[in-house]
Parts: sequence; C-alpha cells; structure tokens
Amino acid sequence: MEIKTLSSRTVYQNQWMRLREDSIERKDGSQGIYSVVEKPDFAVILPVEGDQVYVVEQYRYPLGVRTLELPQGAWELSPGEAPETVARGELAEETGLRARTLTWVGYQKLAQGYSTQGYHIWLASDFEQGAQALDAEEIGLVCRHMPVSEFAGRIASGEITDATSVSAFLLARLKGLV
Repeated sequence: MEIKTLSSRTVYQNQWMRLREDSIERKDGSQGIYSVVEKPDFAVILPVEGDQVYVVEQYRYPLGVRTLELPQGAWELSPGEAPETVARGELAEETGLRARTLTWVGYQKLAQGYSTQGYHIWLASDFEQGAQALDAEEIGLVCRHMPVSEFAGRIASGEITDATSVSAFLLARLKGLV
C-alpha cells in the first residue's frame, strides 16, 4: 500500500458534504495529513436539440459572478438513486425539459486529488417542455439555448470555465455524439 491511514476524523459535515482529515504514513515511513472532501456523485446533462445546446446561467457564490454551464446536480438526500434518474430529475428541475432519450456518455472524477466525487455524463434529446422546479439554492437560475458551435467557441475562449461542463462536452464530442 502506498499510503496507510493511521487515523481519520471529521472536520466538518453538512447535508451536502463531509470534510475529513486523515493522519497518514507514506511508503517511505514519513507521516503527514491528507484532507478529503466526500461528496456524492452527480449528473451533468448535455441537452442537445438539432444544432442547439441548452445551458443554464446562475450566480456562483464562491466566484461572485454568474456563469454559463450545463445542467448538473446531485441528490444528496437520496444518495441511492440511479444516475439516470438523477440526470432526468436535474434536467427537468433546472430547465423544465423532459428528455425522451438519454444516452450515457461516460463517468469522470471531479477533483481526484482531494475529493471522492465523480459525475455521470448524459446526452439528452427529444424533449417535452415543462416548467422549471428550482431548489432554493438555484433561485435566479435561467435556462437558454445556443448553437453548439457557440458553446464550443465559448469554451475555447475561456468564457465557459466550469470544468465539468467542458469535460462533458469534450468527451461527448470525442465520442462523436455532438
């Protein structure tokens, strides 16, 4: 084993995450600490209709600005839900779209150097429009669509900085799905 856990303690915890600090011993015998953020996996959805992609714009408190990104989220209070169920639910919640077709694109880790969290990427299409059902944390979120080429251009220019959205889009593009 490359790193052995000597002890572990919870530093902080709420309904969305747990931060733990582990005392560790490395392979060479040196000791240290490792902090780990534990969060449930989430879904990110790439909703594409024709040459248009649906995006959400919302205020991101840590950055102090509104950002463009793909619909995404976790169901922290229902951690056992199937990833496809979470994807369908988050898409409907944030955009009002109900996808008749959902195609699994892949799975990625968010920040494997300090977090256990990963995300399932879904391509959604063939929509029925409904109403948004935003959580309190999402008040002010707006949904709009833009050409896929514009979305790609905004990634390339650095305007879209959400790593999850970038990774999801690029993986779907590499697989020839968009």
